[in-house]
Amino acid sequence: MKITDVKLTVFDRPIGGDKREASVKGQSIMPLVAETVAVQIITDEGVTGEVLSMGGGRGLAHYLAATVKPALIGRDPIPREEIFQDLWTKDRLWFLPLFAIGTIDVALWDLYGKWVGRPIHELLGGYQTSMPVYASSMTKDSVEEFVEEALSYKDRGYHAYKLHCWGDPKRDVAACRAVREAVGDDYPLMLDVAAAYDQVDAMLVGRAIEELGFLWYEEPLRDYDVHGYRKLAAALDIPVCAGEVMEGSLYAITQHITSGAIDIVRADPSFKHGIGQTKKIAALAEAFGMRCEIHTNPNPVLDAAALQVALSISNTTYFEQLVPQRLFSAGVQTQLHIDSEGFVHAPTDPGLGMTIDWDLVERYKIAEL
Repeated sequence: MKITDVKLTVFDRPIGGDKREASVKGQSIMPLVAETVAVQIITDEGVTGEVLSMGGGRGLAHYLAATVKPALIGRDPIPREEIFQDLWTKDRLWFLPLFAIGTIDVALWDLYGKWVGRPIHELLGGYQTSMPVYASSMTKDSVEEFVEEALSYKDRGYHAYKLHCWGDPKRDVAACRAVREAVGDDYPLMLDVAAAYDQVDAMLVGRAIEELGFLWYEEPLRDYDVHGYRKLAAALDIPVCAGEVMEGSLYAITQHITSGAIDIVRADPSFKHGIGQTKKIAALAEAFGMRCEIHTNPNPVLDAAALQVALSISNTTYFEQLVPQRLFSAGVQTQLHIDSEGFVHAPTDPGLGMTIDWDLVERYKIAEL
């Protein structure tokens, strides 16, 4: 089997709601997720691997068309590790956007799963077929809105709730305290402030949510601040979770692990150069006796990729679902199935198990390369 074409269709994905609803730390993520690249890796045997990118739009498409597409044409798509290593080596001088290689790798895994007729989580080894889900919030306008949403998802059976707060330490702690009082002492909560703090504020907030019994403390600092993370991890009992938004994939996270800078590793197929690399990162964390909590994106196809990896490993606890889910569900014909008890279930169709809505892609198409 040979790759005959890599088709890149850029479309402006219709995101519902407004900028306020889809914001993290006061910054709208709509521009990040709306202009999307629909990728098709087409072969001479009629098998096609498909994925939707994590945003990137026309810029990402041009990078892929100029570099990765010529490197794939004529190749056998099955040796995915060989292809990754080749792209990784070439990227030393390509300087691709963070999501580029991961986008292609996910499409190659989708192709492989379709070729052999099995879901990806089975091909990765298979560990479980369902997982408990936590609701992962956008940043709200008020403490009261966080409380209302947390109670809503608890009532719907979701197993935990994560706040994405404002990056204002006092206000963030107030929100965390109010949500804890509302949901009770036993309901798992997490805080993610998307690298909003300096080291002093990160320590103050960490101690506060530690007293509130939060499950983990996510990304208080920028990922490159290894020194700051070491101080936090040493001083706090609450597990520090980080590493998701960092160049270098598997090869960079080693420094955080071996230096004791984090307690929980964060990874996903988009940020970490694909399904194969995310599986390796999870195995690395397992070897050090650590959890690897799989990050998900405002993109239903990449969510499926993250779920496929999570279902294949033993050292993870939850599946992350960004909420409100309706904001991030466009582009596919079916959604991941989350049942009334808050469990997400493995797709049963081959590959990613997702069907892209190509009529919608065509309707909102703005470029094709």
